[in-house]
Amino acid sequence: MPKLSVIILCFKAEEYSKIYLTSVLDILKKNEIDDYEIMLVGNYIPKSNDKTPEIIKSLSESNKNVVAIAEPKPEFGWLGWDVRMAFSKAKGDFIALIDGDGQMPADDIAKCYLSSRENDNDITMTYRTTRGDGLYRKALSFIYNFSVKVLFPFSNIKDLNSKPKVIKREVIHSLNLRSNGWTIDAEIMLQAMKRNHKIIQLPTKFLGQPGGRDSFVGYKAIFEFISFVLKQRLLGIK
Repeated sequence: MPKLSVIILCFKAEEYSKIYLTSVLDILKKNEIDDYEIMLVGNYIPKSNDKTPEIIKSLSESNKNVVAIAEPKPEFGWLGWDVRMAFSKAKGDFIALIDGDGQMPADDIAKCYLSSRENDNDITMTYRTTRGDGLYRKALSFIYNFSVKVLFPFSNIKDLNSKPKVIKREVIHSLNLRSNGWTIDAEIMLQAMKRNHKIIQLPTKFLGQPGGRDSFVGYKAIFEFISFVLKQRLLGIK
């Protein structure tokens, strides 16, 4: 059983999956982290021309530490569905979750993992001190974090959706995750706070989208997120 599982979300990343995987492998080697598995998650929309599934399967065949997850998405299967599927398959004592488009530095994976391992953190995550993305994404992030602060004043999470998040496998198993969409980060963190898990936050620089992809987060995601957080406040966190 590996000590670390690195889940890289590669939806429509296509050729950039190779570039980011190389960066992650280099960082793990540089930090002498050799007991790991890397899970490339390239679940796809049926009948789309997304080449990611074939690319990540090829990458897994050429590296014994790399696993490809490429399943057709159901109608409700978005970010949360991908994350929950990967969590269910991860074998590591610590599980790192990060986007595969290069917007977060790969060395943050090692930084968060080493902090978790050395300090016995339940969750170690980043918060973005500088951002390389546009006004739209900055506004989204502000709305998300502000709505949580208003509805949950006890929250000390600086940047709810920032990644990587390195989480103990036993902590993930203690959570009751049901989200299929963009609320998965909020669901993880709100439940972790309610259960009084030890959460450590480390600063990072957000690079934007060097993978060349447009944001998948539309205006509907704002209403989905606020509705979810409001429901958690009114009905209670499960």
